Amino acid sequence: MLMVSREAMKSVMSLREKIADPEKKAQCIADLESMIRTKESHLARAEWGSCCGNICNLASQIDDELKILQDTLEVLMRADFIKAASLLEKYIALLQKNYRPEPDHC
Repeated sequence: MLMVSREAMKSVMSLREKIADPEKKAQCIADLESMIRTKESHLARAEWGSCCGNICNLASQIDDELKILQDTLEVLMRADFIKAASLLEKYIALLQKNYRPEPDHC
């Protein structure tokens, strides 16, 4: 199981709260675009290391996450807030399944 930073999880939860508000559409789009760029970077790194074997199917897992985020962005741009929220819930479920929060540091 991989770890996710508290900041990353907070940003996803914050987006979940904002996504249903049409007035925050532009901000949500910007947040999603940022998340997509980050995941694309993670995917490139995971694929770059694939010459040594795809450890725990990391590249395919990141690719799945990236697809959900891209689909969320696409439907949000069409102002389908209900579908976007549903896809974001799917993304959150995937994070909760595959990641654990980073430990508290004293």
